[in-house]
Amino acid sequence: LTKFSRCAMCQDGPACSKATRSLVATSDWCQWRMINFTMIAAGLVLAILLAPHKDVTRPTEVRTVCGVPDQELKELRLPEVTAVNWGQWHGPYALPPERLVLCAEGKIFLWQRGGQMMRLPTSQILMLLPSLLKIWPRDRGAQDGDFIWILDEDYNLVIAPIMQRRGQKLVEVKHGDLAPGKTFFGENGIAGPYRGLARLGGEFNLAGNRNGSEWIMHAKSGYTAYRVPVAQAASYYDVQIQAGRNETDIAKNFQRCVYREIYRVREALVRLFCFMRRHGVKVSLGEFRQCDIRSSAGGLPDLQQCTVKDPGNASICSYQSTEDDQVTTMHIIDWYAPGQDRCKLSVADYGALLKNVEMDLMRLVEGDFLKPSIVQKQIRSLRKHSCLFSKEFTDQLHCNVHGCFGDGFTRKLKEVEQMLVTDLQEANRLWSLASTAWKDCKDGEPTMTGLEASS
Repeated sequence: LTKFSRCAMCQDGPACSKATRSLVATSDWCQWRMINFTMIAAGLVLAILLAPHKDVTRPTEVRTVCGVPDQELKELRLPEVTAVNWGQWHGPYALPPERLVLCAEGKIFLWQRGGQMMRLPTSQILMLLPSLLKIWPRDRGAQDGDFIWILDEDYNLVIAPIMQRRGQKLVEVKHGDLAPGKTFFGENGIAGPYRGLARLGGEFNLAGNRNGSEWIMHAKSGYTAYRVPVAQAASYYDVQIQAGRNETDIAKNFQRCVYREIYRVREALVRLFCFMRRHGVKVSLGEFRQCDIRSSAGGLPDLQQCTVKDPGNASICSYQSTEDDQVTTMHIIDWYAPGQDRCKLSVADYGALLKNVEMDLMRLVEGDFLKPSIVQKQIRSLRKHSCLFSKEFTDQLHCNVHGCFGDGFTRKLKEVEQMLVTDLQEANRLWSLASTAWKDCKDGEPTMTGLEASS
């Protein structure tokens, strides 16, 4: 036996010779080796546990690293915290492995692929936007240079590449992943089934010659288009729980039962630009354009189809430009979509628009030279029309407009829209059902749920 194996065997060992026992009893060598071995083994186990693993993420809540700001940034008049009624049945959501957080109080943290977190020097804030192209691998496919962001409830700006690798696959990160909700009206966390609370969301898209000196910022996100006051979201949930409905159905019907706010994001985007300038991000304001979301090119605004607008509130930025700020230019885009206007139609006006669609559908069925996609867009525009999300307008109707825990008029329109590209005859049949539903909405007895009427 070696000295080490004798040590291991002869502490109690009846099989050990007297000479061996004598060696153990009279020598410090054996005891020292045993202690040393134990320390080495413990150290190895600890090193394995703490070492960063290539494919293991270690998510951390933003609030854990940023803390809660000492005071709200009221002077910037940033958007209020909001719930969203879109995407609450598309979860679960979880913080992505790759993300960057610019804390409300100026600290900056980076999570890299594999989940390793590090605090970056404050100087990194200066060139924040160009740095996005260097701190993560640029293997994002067609969406290389596209990043999503949210401004969370604590005024922290959270940014992540839209496409992120999971093994060999590219996976799309959603805004809900940047603010996972344990509920859709309250507590956020590392992961959750819902899109949690936030103030605003959107994208940063690389533009120009794509060297990092020119960017587009816009707010194409549920945190813009599908905003619902937090108190109203919580009230909806409580009412449905008391009615005995399950969590899945409550989330799925949130959008159908509770109307979104009509919210224009122009001023909010300028104020977010000011927020970045306040933290020392060197960026100058480029053009401010308003774009019809229906004229997008590959999911991004087609700048040639956009209207140049006066940024107006850019003067609220008291952080003066310097020559260095010209290194990076930010163009701000105000997406404009059907449903973001105030309702200006009467019930009769809306009915006349439906009649025009019916005439085009008949031409299509009869073989007239008309593309189904044209009629599809007409139906989609009416299905998402702002009047159908206006309490003043829908109070004049006598039906379950959006299908709040039941069948609804807009759901019938969507069935027609989806069927147009595959079966014109079936689409025509479905249209007759939608027309009947609209007639019931105008002339029938009040049948909408109390919750939908009150929203």
